[in-house]
Amino acid sequence: MLKYLYLFILPLLFGAVPKTKEEARANFETAIPYIGSRYEAGVKRADWQGPASSDQAERNYAENVTKAVSEKSRQRKIQAMSNQDWQQAAAEKGAPIIGERVRMNLDKWARNWGPLYDQVVAEVGRLPAKTTDFRANITNRLVKVVESWKKAAGKL
Repeated sequence: MLKYLYLFILPLLFGAVPKTKEEARANFETAIPYIGSRYEAGVKRADWQGPASSDQAERNYAENVTKAVSEKSRQRKIQAMSNQDWQQAAAEKGAPIIGERVRMNLDKWARNWGPLYDQVVAEVGRLPAKTTDFRANITNRLVKVVESWKKAAGKL
């Protein structure tokens, strides 16, 4: 769910007028015909192997999957696959189906994401005015929005 923060919430911090859930859904539906080609283009630009095989990724993984970390099976398998192989597999498997999968899950998306969005939009309306100090804006605006998102998701 946090991935939607970047798509729908961050623009609100920079003065954009919040879209209604209905407008957001309509925009999502409008993207279905071309989302496959955009997905494929994104996959082809992605550097999957570098970040996925990093030490930080390994530490994050270790918190939840102790056995896999102790055997280092994840890291070994990631390092054994090239970016090109991953890009090809992701593009071939993802691009043809992503639009239909989005269409099939629009109601679930609205049901699960809508209440979180409502909470965040309410918080955005209470934010202090932007200043010229980026650190103050992060502390006083961005942190509050992320906290609101995490609280609404039950993760804080």
